Amino acid sequence: MIKLIMFDFDGVIDNNYELSFELNGKKISCLTREEHKKIYEGNIHLEREKLKCRDTGFDFLKCLSNTRKTRKIKDEVRKTLENLSEDYTLGIISSCYEYGIRDYLQTNGVGNLFSFLYGLETHKLKSHKFKKVLNDFNFKKEECVFITDTLGDILEANKVGINTIAVDFGYHERERLEKGNPLKIISRFGELIETVKSC
Repeated sequence: MIKLIMFDFDGVIDNNYELSFELNGKKISCLTREEHKKIYEGNIHLEREKLKCRDTGFDFLKCLSNTRKTRKIKDEVRKTLENLSEDYTLGIISSCYEYGIRDYLQTNGVGNLFSFLYGLETHKLKSHKFKKVLNDFNFKKEECVFITDTLGDILEANKVGINTIAVDFGYHERERLEKGNPLKIISRFGELIETVKSC
């Protein structure tokens, strides 16, 4: 029985793929769309290092974080999160700065729905953050599920034994997500309510 739902932020709660592609293109010269998708097939920080020779020095993470105050949450996302928060503990695991995500949550009035937020300040690896959640909140792996939009996140969750539900409306398409063998792939945020119940 699921007790804890962890969410990736970018591409899941805030579907900001085009913004990410634009800003990553300022950081990594001549970045193609396929290269952009490929860096999310592993841990983003480790994968971006492989393109270091093309790094312009642009602070992608700071710039992305600074856009968050102006981004609006979709009604479907808000209503689904409110519904899920009645029956489950909710948290966020992200590769980005926590301060920007906090800005987004406060601006959109949903910060109170989440029990924790572990971002880049906590650790670069999501696998480390999953272990921290298990230790800090005393949940068993089988009581947790992670909602994500990238193959890299699914693989990091698999390493720790955390089940995943993937969304195909974010950074990665269904075919790429299937390679990680998530429990299910959904196409609308609102599908989460029934999907989590069936886990």
